[in-house]
Amino acid sequence: MADGNNIRCADIGKLEQFETDSKDAIAEFDRIKRRFKEINDALLSKWQGAGANQYKKEVDNILEKIGSIADVLDAINNGVIKSAKDAYLQLDSDLAAFNENPTTEEDGQG
Repeated sequence: MADGNNIRCADIGKLEQFETDSKDAIAEFDRIKRRFKEINDALLSKWQGAGANQYKKEVDNILEKIGSIADVLDAINNGVIKSAKDAYLQLDSDLAAFNENPTTEEDGQG
């Protein structure tokens, strides 16, 4: 960081970490959903009647609404995160090329 210029380090590490953390979150969420299903299956195997039927409808509705965290995180990773990384990498490439051969308006080349 340059003194007094407020220059900050640009780094896509946090974006890359989000992608890694997303994979972990997907695995954990899927594990929780599987365990939730196991518990409910065990409960419903012992419970009969109108209450059990209504409970099963509610649980099915909840699971449908929850959907898959994988879909949400994939959409974020393949949309927002990918776009941000692509823009950063393009800018970094452009700046590297400029720094190799800088031109300015003063020398008539810019």
